[in-house]
Amino acid sequence: MEELELIPGLSRSAFGGATTTATVTQLTHVSKVFLEPKPREAVGSGKTTLVNLLAGLERASSGSIQVLGKETTRLSGRELTALRLASLGLVPQVQNLMQEFTVSQNVELPLFFLGEGERESRLSRVREVLVLMGINADAERKVADLSVGEKQLVSIARAMVKDPPLLVMDEPTESLDPLVSEVILEMLRGDNALRAKTLIIATHDKRIIELATRTVRMNAKIHA
Repeated sequence: MEELELIPGLSRSAFGGATTTATVTQLTHVSKVFLEPKPREAVGSGKTTLVNLLAGLERASSGSIQVLGKETTRLSGRELTALRLASLGLVPQVQNLMQEFTVSQNVELPLFFLGEGERESRLSRVREVLVLMGINADAERKVADLSVGEKQLVSIARAMVKDPPLLVMDEPTESLDPLVSEVILEMLRGDNALRAKTLIIATHDKRIIELATRTVRMNAKIHA
């Protein structure tokens, strides 16, 4: 277990008030990095903020971030969107699936926005990922009709469908039933499904932490 500075000097101000400074050094050439909040800092440790900063969903108030060789703090909103769409798969803590779309349509969306091939070729890739996640039988079901666990599997499938080099997950097994959690754990254990990707996962789940090649314990400081 390591406790170190991941991004020296990185901070994020909330509504012009309190500032959270992440003290987690640069991570390079790693396959699985899991961020674990300290027990007493499980709430408000800044892990979700850090995930959002890595994904370009939030802007740092100070400091710098490099993702896949790009200084994201200097990119425009459009450039961040392009980077996220092409190279980063994100599984947020709060699911943001299109509820009235089918499972297949939700997973196809990143490929559609990337302009990836004809529709049949996109659907072929979608089917491949749904089979991998064990939810191909649910392809034509509306997301609104799924359980919380099933929605999480769809969210992971959507993040993986474009085969990004970087996959970022925020509490992927939180509040899920044991069966769905095991499906996710089995995927994380395997090498074929992840195709040598770099994973950054924020989690409290000890079962996930045991699979890491490197674990960083979060130690966020909040300044009023």
